[in-house]
Amino acid sequence: MASSVNQWLQDHPAVFRLVQMLLWASNHPLISFVIFIILFAISLSLIKALGRLFEILGLSILKAPFNLFLVLIGSTFKFLGTFGGFAFKRLGGVKNADPPVLEASNFQPIEMDKQQRITEISSRLEAISQEQNELLQELTTLIKTES
Repeated sequence: MASSVNQWLQDHPAVFRLVQMLLWASNHPLISFVIFIILFAISLSLIKALGRLFEILGLSILKAPFNLFLVLIGSTFKFLGTFGGFAFKRLGGVKNADPPVLEASNFQPIEMDKQQRITEISSRLEAISQEQNELLQELTTLIKTES
């Protein structure tokens, strides 16, 4: 077995150099202590990750029957709602009601003259400008009375 490992290390010189460096580092106490601390930190991180994985898997396994039950109940109610709606329409003879009619006061024809629309917009802008001027005058009188 030693000869096969030795042959493999000779075939892969990069790995051989890495093994030599690790052997050299293990003979020096400070470097081996640092390597030990790093390996210890890595192993703790792996243990925490595995613990978290098992926790998530366990919770998923425990939640699966409840989620399946909720999906079945939801789909059952949806099916009964659609089936019940059809049965109610068939038994009661309910016809589709006409949509509500909009009041004529808020209704504006879609195809309006361009000139009429321009006149309408300009009159609205004048009214807004007049209201803005009135508000500014009121504001200035309030500021003057405060001072």
